[in-house]
Amino acid sequence: MEEIQTYLTKARESLTSAEADHTAGRHNSCANRAYYACFQAAVAALLAEGVRPLSPRGEWSHEFVQSQFNGLLIGRRQRYPLPLRRILRDTMEVREKADYTPAVVSARVASRVLEAAQSFVHAVEEQCR
Repeated sequence: MEEIQTYLTKARESLTSAEADHTAGRHNSCANRAYYACFQAAVAALLAEGVRPLSPRGEWSHEFVQSQFNGLLIGRRQRYPLPLRRILRDTMEVREKADYTPAVVSARVASRVLEAAQSFVHAVEEQCR
């Protein structure tokens, strides 16, 4: 349970950073932190369901987290609503644009990923209570 709470705390911290970055007009950073808020919340959700990473060192890969959250927790176990399936993937795509390309994230897109991350983290927090 402590590990789950640690990841939820990380998710909330990342979300708070995303909100501050959005307010300050740092849209690329907002996208980055919004994705990581979702990623960390997804890890907490997986831990709550008894899922552990495949890595011998206990590291969570992005691909593993996405496939297990979407396939297992949404698809098979139906612990989360179907619309959350797109949030993890979509926020990752925007983060990759912000971090790895010369393109910049617009204020509109930053607002969209921030709202999506807020709903994702909230859903996981509710389920993990």
